[in-house]
Amino acid sequence: MRKLFLAVAGLIIFGLSGASAQNYPTRTITMMIPFAAGGPTDTVGRLIAESMSKTLGQQIIIENVVGAGGTRAPGQLVKAEADGYTILLHHIGMSTAPTLYRKLSFNPLTDFEMIGLVTDAPMSLIARPNSKQRISLRRSPISKRTRTRFRWATPVSGQLRICVECF
Repeated sequence: MRKLFLAVAGLIIFGLSGASAQNYPTRTITMMIPFAAGGPTDTVGRLIAESMSKTLGQQIIIENVVGAGGTRAPGQLVKAEADGYTILLHHIGMSTAPTLYRKLSFNPLTDFEMIGLVTDAPMSLIARPNSKQRISLRRSPISKRTRTRFRWATPVSGQLRICVECF
């Protein structure tokens, strides 16, 4: 885990355009998290921020920018100065937002540059027991190959739930 944190910090130091690796960072960094304090994304962000702060020698402040299904924070980041002092920790919701929202103030493919992968979370396909989707999943190549029954659960509502329900 420590290696992962150091790798992310290294990517920030050497990977940000416009910021010289020799004098970055010279001030506090703000890490925007698009979800409420205490949730999984916030918890991961705080762990990363603590390690990055020690490695970089600068304080990293967590700013929870909640609202609009996690799209408010990237909307603010796209307006921030591209100097490496405002960063965003997001999850799969960043990639699904364009399919769920007609108007976004950002384009996740062109407006941001990934610094690094910090975690990986398993995801599953779901359906209600009596739904047509369940029947199609039973007949899917995945189901036939693995002989797996598909079940669904999530600790949160939001984009993930919407995506699965649209499947």
